[in-house]
Amino acid sequence: MAKFITINMRYFLYSGLVLAIVFFAFLGFNFLGNSEANTASQQVEPELKIVSLEFEPPIVIRDLSYGGEVLKGIQTLPKTNYKIAAIIQNMTEKTMSDIPVVLTIVSLADQTQKISKEGKIPILEPGATARIAFENIQALGDAQGKSATAGQHEMVLAIKSNPEGGVTQNTEAKLIYNIDSTVK
Repeated sequence: MAKFITINMRYFLYSGLVLAIVFFAFLGFNFLGNSEANTASQQVEPELKIVSLEFEPPIVIRDLSYGGEVLKGIQTLPKTNYKIAAIIQNMTEKTMSDIPVVLTIVSLADQTQKISKEGKIPILEPGATARIAFENIQALGDAQGKSATAGQHEMVLAIKSNPEGGVTQNTEAKLIYNIDSTVK
């Protein structure tokens, strides 16, 4: 006696759909994995590197209270007249000259208030470092122990390209800090 087993067509359809989803998911993971590996290998090394930024007087990092609200770890300058210096390093194998460096400071409380100073590094040998300083910077606002936003500043230090001098890339560093003359 022979037994017949009948299978509904819908079970074949469901099995086929599950296999198709697994197959396409496997293909998708393979394509995504390959694209990530390719983008990481295309990173560009900077020609000039900003090694450090120095503030005089130095920035202090501490918790401050404004209007009853405690803000943790605020980078604060305790004076309204200060100096910023940067150490810049040549990361290439070529000598560079007439490197333009621009310092821009904007008040975050009033975006129309802006300071811009420009300097030049005359020559920078391969692997060498240079220090450039911007002096007599007047604060655009002062928190004075009352307002968390009144003393906020954004500093952008930009190294501009100068193809004649051998610099083909722009490089910049940004920093947000607070001016509060009541901090000791």
